Amino acid sequence: MRKATKFALMLTVVIITAVFLSGCAEEQAESINNGEQVIQTYGEAEVTAEPDLARISFEVETYNRSADEAVAANAELANQVRDALLDFGLSKDEIKTGSYRLWSHRERPQEIREPARPEPNDVEEPEIVEERDMEEEIYYQASNEIMVSTSELDQVGELIDTAVRAGVNKVNYISFDLEDPQQLKMQALEKAVDQASQKAEAIAEGAGKSVTDVYSIVEERTDYTPYRAAREVAEEALEADAAPTPIEPQEVEVRAAVTAKFTF
Repeated sequence: MRKATKFALMLTVVIITAVFLSGCAEEQAESINNGEQVIQTYGEAEVTAEPDLARISFEVETYNRSADEAVAANAELANQVRDALLDFGLSKDEIKTGSYRLWSHRERPQEIREPARPEPNDVEEPEIVEERDMEEEIYYQASNEIMVSTSELDQVGELIDTAVRAGVNKVNYISFDLEDPQQLKMQALEKAVDQASQKAEAIAEGAGKSVTDVYSIVEERTDYTPYRAAREVAEEALEADAAPTPIEPQEVEVRAAVTAKFTF
């Protein structure tokens, strides 16, 4: 009997607690909305601008059976490239070292025996290539990345050709950027909010209501995408007959999106 009474008492406490909490939740919701209804919309926008800064990643690679010689040759070649870029008109602040690597790999040499030249009346035999297993040899490759930035966009093609002639044997990328993209990001966010507001007004008007205030706005994303030249352009820059290298930068893009709630 005592157990049944104790269980009934506990059940009563649980029910009373649940009712109390439910009432608090209703009061909280009503105090937040004050009886007003909410429209939620999504706004997005894209803003573009002409770039005012070019960034180029050059690479100098050297290859030798001796690690010391590979490093020494790379340093000499990299210095030649830097001197050429300085002579071109860049400042020291516009030329930086991006990364430096030295690694080794193994190769197995092959011996190729040329066939004897046939006599005039003899039938020419097909070429005979003989491979003979030999001990693997270790080779070293040094790589030095030189990163360049310039605001003279009309000279980018000539700048690349100068670097290639000085010893650059790889162009990693060519990108066009904004020196200060912050203003463009703010413009994109403003337009995204404006779009969300217009959607809310259209929805409210369709329901015979009107928007009374902004309840909340959340920034979903702000993407900034500098323009990067196609890989083919970087590869063509290494060709001897591609001077001056034609580089045509396109606009950079900023995209923004927000989620907003409006009361009506």
